[in-house]
Amino acid sequence: MLQLNTQAASFAARPSFRLAATAFAALLATLSSNARAFEIDTGNPDVEIRWDNTVRYNYANRVESRDPKIGNSAVSDEGTYSFDRGQTVASRLDLLSEFDITYQKRFGARVSAAGWADGAYGANSHSNPYPPLSQIPSYINHQYSDYIDRYYRGPSGEWLDAFVFGGADIGSVPVNAKLGRHSIYWGESLFLGGNLNGIAYAQNPLDLQKGFATPGVEAKELFRPLNQLSAQAQVTQDLSIAGQYMLEWDSFRYPEGGTYLGPVDFAFNGPDRQFISNQLGFAQRGNPSEPKQRGEGGLAARWSPEWLDGTMGFYWRNFADKLPQTFLTQVGRNISRYNLIYADNIDMYGVSLAKNIGGISFGSELSYRHNTPLNSTVLGIAPGLPAPGDTKGPRGDTYHGLINAVGVIPKTPLFDTATWAVELTWAQWAKVTSGANLFYAEGFAACVGKDKWDGCTTKNYFGSGMSFTPTWFQVWPGVDLSMPLTYAVGLSGNAPTVFGGNQGNGNYSVGLGVDVRQKYRFDLKYIDYLGSYRSANGFAVTSQNGFTTLLKDRGFVSLTFKTTF
Repeated sequence: MLQLNTQAASFAARPSFRLAATAFAALLATLSSNARAFEIDTGNPDVEIRWDNTVRYNYANRVESRDPKIGNSAVSDEGTYSFDRGQTVASRLDLLSEFDITYQKRFGARVSAAGWADGAYGANSHSNPYPPLSQIPSYINHQYSDYIDRYYRGPSGEWLDAFVFGGADIGSVPVNAKLGRHSIYWGESLFLGGNLNGIAYAQNPLDLQKGFATPGVEAKELFRPLNQLSAQAQVTQDLSIAGQYMLEWDSFRYPEGGTYLGPVDFAFNGPDRQFISNQLGFAQRGNPSEPKQRGEGGLAARWSPEWLDGTMGFYWRNFADKLPQTFLTQVGRNISRYNLIYADNIDMYGVSLAKNIGGISFGSELSYRHNTPLNSTVLGIAPGLPAPGDTKGPRGDTYHGLINAVGVIPKTPLFDTATWAVELTWAQWAKVTSGANLFYAEGFAACVGKDKWDGCTTKNYFGSGMSFTPTWFQVWPGVDLSMPLTYAVGLSGNAPTVFGGNQGNGNYSVGLGVDVRQKYRFDLKYIDYLGSYRSANGFAVTSQNGFTTLLKDRGFVSLTFKTTF
């Protein structure tokens, strides 16, 4: 892929969009008397109806200067030029509405929906203002696509959960089932890095747009529900079994190219194209190659014998990937095309152990993936679209493991209490079964003359994630104060799967949280990203170890208000 270089330059800041202070004050006033869940009295003790609404406003401002080498690259200039230092990068209002009805606590239904609008985004994308980069934007005529208008600018919304559930005893075995759009999460992983290397990988599509904006968030907060049938049976006091059958497939949601947290300009579903070279011109983004909607499934067993004083889990899943390989499927002057390719028929076998030792909750996993897509040469040439669910890119077998711990620190002279969590992850590629010519790994053709600092996969990868939150109660009447701290980084090597992790690649956040009367939550955070790149010519990034390295100049401060009523 050709990287173009220009001299670093700045340009006049354009107006930023902000939620008016009067409107925000009105919002607070409106919610002040209603900041609790709405429970409907049915007059029937067997029927419970609950309607929760969560309002969240987030304001964010870029405080870190642009890295000229990132801004001088043809594949990363639009993200860093989307906003200047000092500009508003988010002025987003979100509404989450949740409706639950239960009968005798065994039957019921749940529906939830989300809506949003972000005044920080206008209709136009922005790129390096100097030729040639100013003339080759990934959005035609510097106009954001309809996809960006919907999922960033808004106002827009979507349905989330929509399912029915029920329970019955089959003989002496209680069985519970759900049908419809919901999320299932197996295994013991905590953070995003753990999920991407865990038993629950691709069990639900994740909202990485949210994940990139909120480092340290637990993986379960990123789930996007899918239509499916799931069931669980308590076979004995010590043994439960569970299963799921998917009726819908969807990909992860990504930070899109040309937006503030979009690492590369051509990815994923928003941008129109990518400039390849003077000889070939642009490659247009084609429709993704997706697997069939139905057919994913899995089985799980959880065993808690008294002698173990813990819980072991055993898992099998057959699933379709929800992260893509990205290839040029057609090459020629002004006719080139690239597509996101999603492969299916991946088998995962896993085992987990959860145990409490000395008041600390430990979790661990070990899993094996067969026929899984591997890291590939991005925009590598793989002519022709494969059949749905197939890929011409590399596939193979990988091992994954993790161990984590969660604990609470009691009162000390420094704080009233503190919660902490730490997670270590591991991945290893075992063998390559197809597409070895496109496997982006040390010792393979795609990485000749390159090493891990160019992003090449290594035999083993180790990563980490951690959080620490001290809390002070009643610093003022009705007010609790907390200081959430998060840090995640690749410790050694590069993972064999997409977004699995890269050495030195990571993020961190430092924040202050204020809970007022347990009704209103205010969070002030600084968020930034870590990584390393190479600049062979001294003007622009020519290679990087992990795409999120290209966010290392995107440090920002965010202020968030949230309440539920």
